[in-house]
Amino acid sequence: MKKYIYRFLFVFILFIGVYYTYSHFDELKSYWNNEDWKLIEVLETVSISNHYAIDGNDTNLIIVGNNYVHGYSSSGKENFDINVSLKDAITSTDGDYCIIGEKNASKVYMINSNAKIWEIDIQGTLLDVSVNKNGYAAIVYKQVGYKSLIKVIKPDGNELFTTYLASNYAIDVEVSNDNKILAIAEINAEGVNVESIIELVNMSDLENKNSKKIKLNENTLVTNIEYNSKNKLIVQTDKNLLFLENGEFQSFCEEFDDTTKIASIESADNPIVIKKIENGLFDTSYVLQIYEYKNSGIVCGEYQMEKVPSVIDVNDGKIAMLLEKEVIVVNSAGKLIKKSDVLGNIKSIVIFNNGNALAVIHRDKIEFMKI
Repeated sequence: MKKYIYRFLFVFILFIGVYYTYSHFDELKSYWNNEDWKLIEVLETVSISNHYAIDGNDTNLIIVGNNYVHGYSSSGKENFDINVSLKDAITSTDGDYCIIGEKNASKVYMINSNAKIWEIDIQGTLLDVSVNKNGYAAIVYKQVGYKSLIKVIKPDGNELFTTYLASNYAIDVEVSNDNKILAIAEINAEGVNVESIIELVNMSDLENKNSKKIKLNENTLVTNIEYNSKNKLIVQTDKNLLFLENGEFQSFCEEFDDTTKIASIESADNPIVIKKIENGLFDTSYVLQIYEYKNSGIVCGEYQMEKVPSVIDVNDGKIAMLLEKEVIVVNSAGKLIKKSDVLGNIKSIVIFNNGNALAVIHRDKIEFMKI
C-alpha cells in the first residue's frame, strides 16, 4: 500500500512541476536569459557619519568612527557598540579578529567576534597593525633612536616580544597562521639604492634571537606581505607578485609593465593583477587575472571587462569591483556570480561574513548585500 502512495505522490509532484513550468515558461525563460539570478539582493541600508575606517571579518562589518566602534551583521543588524578613544584609525582583520590602532598616536584595541578583548597603550607613535586568524597581533611603531619597532601581542593581550630595527623601516608585518614566524618587510634607504629585505623571526626560538633575512632583487621596492591559508608567504613589490618556496622567491606572473593597472595581494589566497589589452585602433579592454597557489604550482582565472574598476575588494575567493555604476562579483575562477546597479558616489566596498556578504559604502550610508 505504501508503495502505491509513494508512486502517487511522485506523479502528483511531477505533474505540479510540469504544470508550473508550462504556465510560467515565459517568465522562467526571461529570468534565465537575463541572468536575474545573479542580481545582488540588498538586505538593509544603514546611515553613517564621521567614520575613519571600515573593515570586515568573519562575523561583522566593523565601522570605526569618532570614539566608537560599531559591528553589523550581514543583514545590517547592529551587533555591538563599543566606546573607544580615537581621533583616526588603521585596522587589520583575519578570521573573527579585528585590531584597531589610533594612527600616529598610541592606542590599540582588539575586537573578537562582538567584544573588545583587550586594549593597550604603546610607548611610541603607531605606524601599522596586523593580526592573524588566531589573534596574534603585530604592532609597528617608532621611538627616538629606532627606525621601527615591532611588538607582538598574544591573544590574551600580553606581550610576547619586541624587535627593534635601527637601520631599516618596517613597511609591513605578518604573523604566520601557525603562530611560529613573524615576517617583516623592511627597506633600507641609507645607500644609493633602496634595499628591500624580508626578515623571518622564529617566534619559537626567541631566546637565541633566531631570524633569517632574504634580500629581494636590486632596485626592487617591497610594498606588502601576507600569509595565505596554506601558510605560504606572499610578497608584493613594485615589479611583481611573489611567493616564498623553499627559501627562495618565485613569481606568480610576469613583471609589471605599462599595461599593469592594478595589483593586489590583500587576499593572499587570490593575488590579482588587472592589465590593459590593446585589441586594435580605438579598441581597448582589460583583463582581471586571479592567481592561486595550488599543489606547488600556479593556476589562474580570468575575467574580461571594458573598464578599469574604480573600487575593488578581494576576500574569501571572491572579487568585488565597481565598474562605473555597477558592482560585480566574480569567483577565483573568473566566473561572474553576482551583480548590482548602484547609484551615488561609492567610497569603497567590503566583502565579509566568510564571503557571503558585501557592504557598499557611500559617504553617508552603507548598503548591505547578500552574495
